Amino acid sequence: MKTKAILSLSGILVLFCLVLTGPAHGQATDGQFVIHMGAAYAKTTEENADSGFFGIDIFAGKMITNNICIGVGVGYDIAHYSGKGDLKERLALIPMTAKALYFVNFGPMLQMYVSAAGGVYRAMPHLAGGKIGDIGYTTNQPGGSVGIGLDYWFLLTTGVGFGFEYHTFKTDGDDLFSYFTARVDYTLIKF
Repeated sequence: MKTKAILSLSGILVLFCLVLTGPAHGQATDGQFVIHMGAAYAKTTEENADSGFFGIDIFAGKMITNNICIGVGVGYDIAHYSGKGDLKERLALIPMTAKALYFVNFGPMLQMYVSAAGGVYRAMPHLAGGKIGDIGYTTNQPGGSVGIGLDYWFLLTTGVGFGFEYHTFKTDGDDLFSYFTARVDYTLIKF
């Protein structure tokens, strides 16, 4: 019985090693460009905010090595949306950031990445006289984000991706404002 368990465990370990070291048939490599365009669900973490809403984003970067990509990203996230009768409130956030991604290959067509970004966040509230967190008027603030994602390259240079990012920036009142985005991306490799 122990021999079967050891052989099974050994087989699983060998298979796991083969999957992690698979050739990158459909993944970006050194010198290529990567583009992520997608739709997101955005939601602020502030207590006095209502439901989250829709967001869109685009990232374009260049692979510096086979694992590191550096580029720029911009988005439009509605992190608070409320419809009370005829009155509609929303808080739109526009992150304009420089972003770095670190990719880990899980097979010929599957990659996971972690990301870090920094830049300017433009907050554009359309509120009924109140505030969400410390934001009550349009402002530009420095901030950043961290994220994690998964890309599946199904047509060599085309794929789909799923990601999660946590954004934070400082407000005029020296408080931290934060929100998250859960995203589905269309991904593309350019030569």
